[in-house]
Parts: sequence; structure tokens; C-alpha cells
Amino acid sequence: MELAILAPREAILFARDTLTTKLALGAALLFAAPRRSVVTLQQRRDPRADGQLGLAAALQNLVERGEAATLDEAQTVLSQRGHAASLQKLVDSGEAATLDEASKLAGQRARAASLQKLVDSGEVATLEEASKLAGQRALAASLQKLVDSGEAATLEEAQQVLSRSGHQAALQGVVERGDAATLEEAQVLHSQRGRAAALQKLVDSGDAATLEEAS
Repeated sequence: MELAILAPREAILFARDTLTTKLALGAALLFAAPRRSVVTLQQRRDPRADGQLGLAAALQNLVERGEAATLDEAQTVLSQRGHAASLQKLVDSGEAATLDEASKLAGQRARAASLQKLVDSGEVATLEEASKLAGQRALAASLQKLVDSGEAATLEEAQQVLSRSGHQAALQGVVERGDAATLEEAQVLHSQRGRAAALQKLVDSGDAATLEEAS
């Protein structure tokens, strides 16, 4: 509709409405732009960065309260508290009767999760293969740790040190269980059990009919 053919009153009203519409549209665009910017900035925030800032603040608080001397100690304290809280949660939920049971359960679940991760990543085809691979990696890490600490010069020496340590731990376990009074007695008992197991293996494999023949 042309403004020229409108009556004077209608022309005034048309012009006023048109101006109001333009002003309203301009205001809407003006206020909408900052909102879009704010939303964009919020969407671009990295949750990982926020988490790191929160962790750093928590560690610093532990140091400032004197609960840890350094940030490294604070990290250890925080980890221990988190682990204790997770164990207590297992007890509270009834999944474990004691904290010891909760610790075993948590360990089993963590191991199961790590093995499943190896399967999911395609590094192994089965959980059995994953268990073997995890054992090999754990052994390699233990041997390397002995070398890095200076307790062994080579990985071969580290293997010997680890074997001696494992043997010593086994003997100590025999004493602690009350099966032997001293480590010397534990060594004798360990040898006897080892020989008995070897003889039984010969019988089970069919290489000997009786333990007497096996011996």
C-alpha cells in the first residue's frame, strides 16, 4: 500500500508503526548478539581444564592447612582419601562386609577392567591372553624398577633379585602362618613340599605309577 494514497491519519499511523517495528528489530539484534557470544564462550569452556583447576586448588588447600608438606604429598593424601572413600562406599552398599573385603573386591574389579580394556583395544583376543600380557608387563615393570633404583645393574640381575625376594616372601609367609617357627624350618618345609609336588607331577603325567617309583 502506497503512503501517498492514504488519508493523513492513516499515513501517520503507518509511519509510526513502521518506525516502531524498525526500532524493535534493531534493539532485538543489539541484545541478541552479546547473548550469542556468552553462549559461545560457555560452550567453548574445556571441562578438563576446569577439573585441573579444581584439583590444583584442592591440593593447595591441603598444603595450606598443613595436612601435606608439598603438592606431591598432597596428591598422595588426596588419592588415599579417595581410595578409602570408595572402599567405605562398598561396605555401606553391602557389597563387602569389611574394608578388607572391599579392598579385595576393588582390586578384582580394577584388574577385570584393565584386562577388558586390553581386549577392547584389540591388543589381545581373549581375557586369558589379556591376563598373560598384563602379567608380562607387570614383571617387566618390576624388573625395570629394580634397575632404575640401582638394586640391579641389568634386567638379568633384576630377575635374580626378584626371584630371591619372592622366595624370601614365601618363606616369611610360611612362618607367619605358623607352619614353621623359623625361616630355616620354613626353607626345609618349602623344599619338602616342592619335592613332593614334583614327584606327584611325575605320577600324574604317567611317567611313574607310584610316588615310590617317582622318587
